[in-house]
Amino acid sequence: MSKRMTIALVALVVALPVMASAKDMTGMMGLGFNLTDAPIGIRYWFSPQLGIDMGIGYESKDLGQENASNFFVEAGLPYIVYGTDHANLYLRAGAGLGIVDDRTVPGSLNVDDTRTVLDVTIGPGVEVFWGDHFSLQASHGIGFTYTQLPEQYKDVPAPGQGEDTSFDFATFGNSVTELGFHF
Repeated sequence: MSKRMTIALVALVVALPVMASAKDMTGMMGLGFNLTDAPIGIRYWFSPQLGIDMGIGYESKDLGQENASNFFVEAGLPYIVYGTDHANLYLRAGAGLGIVDDRTVPGSLNVDDTRTVLDVTIGPGVEVFWGDHFSLQASHGIGFTYTQLPEQYKDVPAPGQGEDTSFDFATFGNSVTELGFHF
């Protein structure tokens, strides 16, 4: 990206909040979710443009004589770049932590151990208000995933893995079946 393009993009991101005339939601809290792995969540607005999302998730799978459990927690900071009375365009930085039982991961060799997964994401999103109290949202962006692998994987060669870690980069997007909401 050229230097002029970068300067123009930064200027646009800084200028849009000044031009925005968004619905003031300062002090409001909504129940809902932003991420399907952590679907029990809240959003709280500190100011007309900055909020915080927090979510948790739990999954237990019956494996016959045992159960395998996964736990997720996620937090993010939505920043309204441009808003109206009926919709907000926001930029959201987020981080999530997952404790994943390897027996629930396809191709994991059914190892009785857990892996720790840390996700860091950033991307734009849109929240559309349907009336005074309900909104739907969709987003996309880029994310980095750091995985602490179980002891049993140290000797298994795989691309992108260190001795006991994996670092991945990916884009993400929410489809119609993964729309978040807040009430």
